[in-house]
Amino acid sequence: MSDDRHSRRRPAPPRNVLPDFIIPALALAFAIYYLTTITEVPWSAQASAVLVSALLLLSILVYAIRTIWRVRAGIETVRWQGLSSDPRNDLRRLGLLALSIGYVWFISDLGFTIATTVFLFLAIVLLSSPANWRNAAVVAVLSSLIGYFVFIFIFETRFPSGPFEKAVAPYAKSVKKAFNDG
Repeated sequence: MSDDRHSRRRPAPPRNVLPDFIIPALALAFAIYYLTTITEVPWSAQASAVLVSALLLLSILVYAIRTIWRVRAGIETVRWQGLSSDPRNDLRRLGLLALSIGYVWFISDLGFTIATTVFLFLAIVLLSSPANWRNAAVVAVLSSLIGYFVFIFIFETRFPSGPFEKAVAPYAKSVKKAFNDG
């Protein structure tokens, strides 16, 4: 006969969800920014902005209710303690923050494709290892070119234009013209 005291498992300690609040906080900031900058655009864009913002706010509300319920149930906790346990990961986080700020800073000069390639390459190397630079270069270049093709070439999104976009523009126009004519 087995002893019940030894067969029971201790419950897992509650998971700290404070870091998970970053995305809802940024989504809230985006929704506020989005709603305050649409006053002079066509009504259809205003309607889209209101719809997107409402969906974001609804998602944040659902997440908040779920988190409150899970904190009360003891499954999760919200605390500052234990956020920074590994100095190496903290340096990587700061490095990624610096790369993100640099990306935003330089995208208007370098353009979407080059800035995205550089950002992705450096972020992958930072988060994996410098020995992984070849794979990082392939992923960064392919991702940026796919991003260019989908967002700029197909959907004609107005992302910042840099040397790459300016050099490719005449060829892109001729390809589109040939595609539309044929």
